[in-house]
Amino acid sequence: MEILTPWIGEILALGMLLVLNARVFWTRRTRLDALSLLGATAFVTMIFETLAWGLRVSGVAILALSFICVIVNYRSLVRFSQRLFVDSYSIKFFVTSLLLLAASVFFIAVEIQARPVRLQTRLFNVQVEREYFSCPLSQDNFPLKKAREATDKRNLTLYTFSNKNKENQKDAVIVFTPDVLAEALAYEPYFILLARKGWTVLAADLYNLNFKSPEDFSNTKSFRRASLIWSAYSSGGKKAVKEQKFPESRARAFHEIYEYSYRALEQIARERYPGKKIFVVGDSSSFLPTQKLETIFAAARFLNLKDIPEYTTPGYGFVAQTNPIFSWLFFGIKRDKTSFEPSWCATQTIKKLSSRGD
Repeated sequence: MEILTPWIGEILALGMLLVLNARVFWTRRTRLDALSLLGATAFVTMIFETLAWGLRVSGVAILALSFICVIVNYRSLVRFSQRLFVDSYSIKFFVTSLLLLAASVFFIAVEIQARPVRLQTRLFNVQVEREYFSCPLSQDNFPLKKAREATDKRNLTLYTFSNKNKENQKDAVIVFTPDVLAEALAYEPYFILLARKGWTVLAADLYNLNFKSPEDFSNTKSFRRASLIWSAYSSGGKKAVKEQKFPESRARAFHEIYEYSYRALEQIARERYPGKKIFVVGDSSSFLPTQKLETIFAAARFLNLKDIPEYTTPGYGFVAQTNPIFSWLFFGIKRDKTSFEPSWCATQTIKKLSSRGD
């Protein structure tokens, strides 16, 4: 199956705002203004999108636009709730709606122009599965529990990329923990291309579920990446976001998250793929010291993705494909529909891991 991305929700919300603000051209008197609900619906959609995917530059902009639309259409919402017909649209409201309509069209144009580059899994003979787990961050208690109900605690998201044809599957499983500046889907084209070559990939996003301090809250899915990027930006602007010179400090700050992510992946790989060779790949700060990884993965081979020279955005994933707006704003790298970089990195990953120890 194809995994949904934040872009789908953003386009959906913008589509609702487009109809909301364009309705002044066709809604007439003696009718209930049901379309006035679209502003609030778009705003709620973006709230849920933020909770599901975290704060993003484009998401924040659309959230702000939808909030403004809710305020501007408040009177229309009240009249609809009281089942009153359309009275009239004032000149002020009409002009404001035109401005918001223009903003909606602009945002849609930007979103379409900078849409993520998706590699269709069916064309690459790859299947993707997403699962949720409860992963306690405790040395003394580490039972992974798969979340089956919506009410179950879930702080680990597991993505499995594999070749559909078992004959094409290699005797190799890559476990991958992303840097906290990214999430697993920021590396999606890289994983698909690895799976196309027969390598099964297990990638995990792990977050904190304990809210005992502000630091714990900033380690949640909704805010962790955004808070780290904002911290860098506030200290040194775009240059600081682009360079992120101190992966060692992130490795120390998020050591627990990285370690338990690898431990969870090791347990899942061992149970599901007994007898297969396990390879460990991390990115920048998520690549723990080799001595630590060796205590978790016996006789495994390791690779830090940032050691591949052609990988230009270490720590952030392949943003020229998965988050082109962010890539252009902070790295000056435009959307790359060729996917050359993830393709080259996938080839080099296989080459480096296959040659080590042989």
